Amino acid sequence: MSAVDLPPGIGLVGTPLGTFRAPPRARRGASIALILVVALGAITWGLVARHPYRYAASAQVVLPVALVAFAGLGFAVRRARVAITRDGVRWGWTAFGFHQSAARIAVAHIYQDGVAFEARRGAWWFIAARDWDRFDALVRHVRRAELPVRDHASAAPLRARLQSYGRFLDLLMVGSVLGGAAVMLWAL
Repeated sequence: MSAVDLPPGIGLVGTPLGTFRAPPRARRGASIALILVVALGAITWGLVARHPYRYAASAQVVLPVALVAFAGLGFAVRRARVAITRDGVRWGWTAFGFHQSAARIAVAHIYQDGVAFEARRGAWWFIAARDWDRFDALVRHVRRAELPVRDHASAAPLRARLQSYGRFLDLLMVGSVLGGAAVMLWAL
């Protein structure tokens, strides 16, 4: 047994004040979409295997793989978490993630529909309220982390909202399912 005393700020993430996930409905939708796309892809491959020398067989084999990749991306992103710590903000999974340290955050702009972390150098990082469960608690933990905060009574500006991926991700998942169904019907 050994004990190691490490100074703060050398890359280790501090104890989270709060950890937040995507809303249950979004996680469930991503899971259902992934299962449907995999099932539709398997059916498509079965149909193509019956007549492998048709004109469009190569496209009908490759397209389900691409659609599963899109659905898998949506599934993985919906499983990511946001952690608010005194050391900053972290987005990602246990093994891989992105961290914006508190020293780099100039101010956290709190809007009605999200929080935008303005970096001292670089782009803003926007966390949309609709993409995260318990947004009110997320805002409370940003305040508890003693980050510089500026409140705004309005919605976030367009440049910040463009970073929100929730609607695009939902459309990507629906498009993957519809694309999988279309390729399966094409293989019939």
